[in-house]
This record gives sequence, structure tokens and C-alpha cells, in this order.
Amino acid sequence: MHQATRHLVDGIADRATNYVLNPPRDADPVISFASPSELIDTFESAVGLAFANDAPAEDNADVLAAIDLVITHSMHTSHPRFVNQNFAGPDPIAVAGDWLGAALNTTGATFEVAPVFTLMESAVLHKLGRLAGYVDADSNPMPSLPPGMFCPGGSIGTLFALQLARHRHQPDIAQRGSNGDRLAIFVSASGHYAATKSAALLGIGSDQVTKVATDHEGRIDPTALSAAVEAARRQGAVPLAVIGTAGTTVTSAFDDLHAIADLCEAHGMWFHVDGCYGGSALFSSGQAHRLAGVERSDSFVWNLHKMMGMTQQCTALLIKRPEQLAACFAGGADYLFQPDKQFAQFDSGDRTFQCARRIDVLKLWLAWKAHGDAGFAARIDHAMAIADYTRQQIATSDGAFVSIVSGSFTNVVFAWVPPELRPLATSDPADLDDQVRTQLHHLPPRIKARMQAEGTGMLGFQPVHGMNTFRMICMSTTLQTTDIDALLNAIDQYGNER
Repeated sequence: MHQATRHLVDGIADRATNYVLNPPRDADPVISFASPSELIDTFESAVGLAFANDAPAEDNADVLAAIDLVITHSMHTSHPRFVNQNFAGPDPIAVAGDWLGAALNTTGATFEVAPVFTLMESAVLHKLGRLAGYVDADSNPMPSLPPGMFCPGGSIGTLFALQLARHRHQPDIAQRGSNGDRLAIFVSASGHYAATKSAALLGIGSDQVTKVATDHEGRIDPTALSAAVEAARRQGAVPLAVIGTAGTTVTSAFDDLHAIADLCEAHGMWFHVDGCYGGSALFSSGQAHRLAGVERSDSFVWNLHKMMGMTQQCTALLIKRPEQLAACFAGGADYLFQPDKQFAQFDSGDRTFQCARRIDVLKLWLAWKAHGDAGFAARIDHAMAIADYTRQQIATSDGAFVSIVSGSFTNVVFAWVPPELRPLATSDPADLDDQVRTQLHHLPPRIKARMQAEGTGMLGFQPVHGMNTFRMICMSTTLQTTDIDALLNAIDQYGNER
């Protein structure tokens, strides 16, 4: 390797390693916030963000200066006070595993180019399948067909699952195209928008997705679901699939999976579980009950890059009957999937829509081996303990904060109340006076903007029951009660600065 290249690689690697092992914390800024124009101007001091028509090779020192700016001005999702998204706090071992996978630079399509990773995928998918009740506890992961696949994110996992549902409904669809049936898909009003995106991409049509009413917490109403299925049938549609949600994006609500399974069995519908967020509750014996009934589903998508701290991205799509995968997706490319080559039966590429795939399993396998089942369970239990502490602090805040959706998992949904409105007569936005609701609705964007400007924290807000509310997502293993106190104090401080 050229000495200059080695110097640049070492410089980048040193910075990355230091960042992973010594991430920002406590009073360090969660972000050094800057506008687009400010960022463009800042990078001009190093190598600039844009490329000229005849772009030169930049000096190593300038490239490393740009790397420093990248780190400084990026969102520090490893900071414990980043509670903004359904991911946070990357596991350092997973980060290292991602680096190693990138360094080895292969694809998961065939055994011949990924012999270790093919077996590794099978082992991990079987373990996940055992947790979900998809495979027997004593199943041998090595010679058998894996109960699913790794795919690039939860939305793609849902897309694949709905194609499997459509293939089961019409087994010749891959060759002949749709037979013209108007298909209906059902998901809760709190479910992920992957349902409508997938229906649009598959040609089913987003209008054929019924968003079913939920209770106050965000759980699907089984009675409303049953009525929606019957209504679709009366209108000439074929009920194809129900997507149950295990951990909604905003309130982390869990649908009644047994009730959905009963309905799907009665109507012959595919039952897909979106466990992208809440699926990791299965790692904890104290929280696994939230997914009771998942074993009765046909497919189950699970993002390990959310609660488990795997780097973006790491998604498993489990399939109850994995033999369906090849029937649905196989293309039979003879330049890649030759049946007479060694160990062709282990090739996974023709069991999914993708050909080349990142080696997402390595980081998960490494972290799981390093932490064990107990370590993974402890991560979930810690998140629950911090969320419960947050709910307690809100409940004892003398009216400064009010819970909008009580919840019982890791997401805490609440509002900050100005002193002149305390105590609120009700915490239900629907029952608030219009003027009060409007005042509360406009506070979260302003408070968050101040928090971004100061870099003191990062948390989300979104409309819940028609009013902007804060959402604190307790997930990172480094998030402590002192961080929760600091975040609540910052909200109170910025709220009072009017």
C-alpha cells in the first residue's frame, strides 16, 4: 500500500475508533447544529462538499480536516441524550463487525463467496426463529433451510412479506401477472407507512390499504378490524393480509396478535407482524409476553438496528414456511446459481429479490457472541427501567409535564405545560379548550429548535390525538436517569423562555 494511502486510512480509522470508544456524553453537545449554508461554508475551509468539473486529488491533511468536520457536525446518535429516533447507542462490537464485513467486501448471495457468512446467517436466523416460536427449540441450524432472510430495512421486509402473501393467493403471479383480483390489506392507523408504500409499489394500490381504528394507546381495535375485513369482502375485494404491529413508532403500542391471528385464520389471510421496533422485547423474559401470538404469524420483520444497537442496518424477515421464498423470488440465473457446483444448496441469493447483499449478519453474530442472551436481555431491561423512571418523573412534576399516552414500553409521550395553564383539567387533547390545545401544540417545535441550537439534547415531537407532543425514546444502554433529568430540565427551561 502506498504510504500516503496508509497515512490517510490510519488517520480515518483512528478517529473512528476514538469516536466509537469515547462517544460524546453528559454536557457534550448532541449536535453542533448548523444550517445548510453554514455547513457549506464551513467545509470550504477543508476540501469543500461539492466537486468541480475537473476535481483534483485533495491533500491528506485537508481530507482529515474534513473528516473532523464530519464528526463535529454530525448528529451524535451515540450520545445518551439522543432520544429522537427508534435507534440509538450503537454497540461498539457491532460497529467493529460492520467494519470487518466492509473490509472483507463480499456479498451474501452464494456460499462460494460467503461460506462463513452463509452458515452464520442460518445460525442467527434459526436463533431468532426460536425466539419467535417459528422453529423448534432443538432444531439444527446448519443443514436446514433458514427460516427467513436478512433484508435492507423494515419497509423492504414488509414489501417482501406482502409479495409472499400475494404469491400464496395466486401462485402463478410471478409468471402471468395479476389475475385482476382487488386485494385488501389491513393495518392499524398507528402502523408504519410501509404498508401503503408496499401496496403502491406492488401494484395493489395504496387505496386498498385500510387503516383500522386504534384505542387511545395506539393498539388496533380487533372489533373494528373484523368489521373492516367484512366490509371489504362485501365490496368485492379479496382480504389478502393483516399487518399487526409490535411496537408502534410513536407510542410503542403492541397489537393483540392472538386476536389478529384468529381473524386471519378465519378468513384465510396472510398475517404479517411488523416487529421492527418491539420485536426485541423477545430477548427479555420479562417483556416477551408483549408479542404473545407472534408464533401464529406467517411472517415477522425485526430490526436489530433499533433496540439492539446494531449499526444501520440489520433487519431480519422471518418466514414461517421458508420454502415459499424460492417459489416466490427465484430467477434461476445460471451464471450465478449453478445447481451442479459445490454446496449450491446453501446459496441464499435466489430466495430473495436481491442479488448482492451486505453482510449484515456479522455484527449481530459478533455482538450476540460477546454479550450472550443475558447481555441482550439486560439491554431491554435497562431501557424499560429508564422509561419507567421517565414516566415517574412526569407523574411527579407538579403539572409541569403531563402524560398524553401513558404507555408501558420504552416510548414516553408527554407535553410540557406552561405555568399559567397548570394544572391541566385533562391530558386528553380532544377534551382541551381549543385555545389551550393550540398553545400547547405550538410549544414542542419551538422548544426542540432551542434544544437543537444549544445541542443539549435531541428528542422528537409529533401530533398525537391532534396535538404536537414530545416523544422520549428510552433505548440506549448509556442513557441514565441523570440524562432524563437533564432533558426534562432543558425542556422546562426553554419552555419558560418566552
